[in-house]
Amino acid sequence: MDANARSFFWREPGIHPFHILVTEILLAKTKAELAAPIALQVLARYSTPLALSLAKRRDLERLLFPLGLYRKRARHLIACATVIVERHAGEVPQQVAELMQLPYVGRYAAHAIACVAFDQAVPVIDANVSRIYLRVFSLPQPPERLAAAHDLWSFAARVLPRTDAKKFNWAVLDLGGTVCTAKAPRCTECPIAICCDTGKQIASPLRAPSRARHRRT
Repeated sequence: MDANARSFFWREPGIHPFHILVTEILLAKTKAELAAPIALQVLARYSTPLALSLAKRRDLERLLFPLGLYRKRARHLIACATVIVERHAGEVPQQVAELMQLPYVGRYAAHAIACVAFDQAVPVIDANVSRIYLRVFSLPQPPERLAAAHDLWSFAARVLPRTDAKKFNWAVLDLGGTVCTAKAPRCTECPIAICCDTGKQIASPLRAPSRARHRRT
């Protein structure tokens, strides 16, 4: 699935866990292509939890303005950085359960940080990934809030490879964002269409038997 791979700075090797955390918070309800340049600007100015915890909110809001919801995002970032400084000695916690205790870090972000920053074999599920699992395995529709879709998260954990989990998660994320889209999926271009319940139906549609035409005599 490398043909559909996307390139983002937070996927580069050696990225600091805090930078990944900040980026994940900014990615919430925002396209990656829009969040990337803003995240770089924020991290260039506030590269550590301490620096961000001491940020003047209006200065941070100005940086975040192009993303929208800039006041809310600024509050979230400062609050999260403050907790990291005060409760975790300025270090991003590594375990999913601890990450989810940070302000405004949900289930998806916690798993993404644990996987990308700390190489843990945990699933990462957003709407794109959920759609792929539902289509490939004909799974039932999960609850509206993916964070509450416990059966889906458990299923994803079972099929996740123990090695290269990070690469696998990125591949599925990218496939859902580029090929297995919500509308008009490009199944003929999909590298896993052969093992996808939905893809196989599209590739080999059931055709009604043709009726022989009889000429009148």
